[in-house]
Amino acid sequence: MLKVFDTLKRLENVDAPTVLITGESGTGKDLVAQAIHARGPRKAKPFMEIDCAAMQEALIESELFGHEKGSFTDARQSKKGLFEVAGGGVIFLDELAEMTPATQAKLLRAIENRKFRRIGGVIDIRLDAAIIAATNRDLKTEVKEGRFREDLFFRLNVVPIDMPPLRRRVVDIEPIAL
Repeated sequence: MLKVFDTLKRLENVDAPTVLITGESGTGKDLVAQAIHARGPRKAKPFMEIDCAAMQEALIESELFGHEKGSFTDARQSKKGLFEVAGGGVIFLDELAEMTPATQAKLLRAIENRKFRRIGGVIDIRLDAAIIAATNRDLKTEVKEGRFREDLFFRLNVVPIDMPPLRRRVVDIEPIAL
């Protein structure tokens, strides 16, 4: 955990870090993401979180990028996505490895170009958000086995943080559980 705290300290003055937090379920990856936001230069801006495991593929894309009215059957009005709503803040992509390859490709393009379009949109929107992703899977293995894009892994793994399992830090169980 000292290594994790050291990394958090180093990120305090980094304007838009790209961080990949790995570790077993329940180790506090979300707490680390919130700490990065709370201690960083973007703390006054929104912290937008999406649980990629809890959403269908079509919904993830709409949640991240937004959509224009009429772009699909139930799109009765335009909607801003989390990347747009974050406006200078932080996006936390929890359980990132659950994204399909198609969604991974769209995410990669947005990160590389620092811009995106709403579904059905024609106007590029600037991506102004720090990106923090978390997963309980070993992404190196996922890349080797073709389930996760290697280029996206390298784009997200700029600042890696590996959360040790709770069995190695029993003293942290009670604070995390509360």
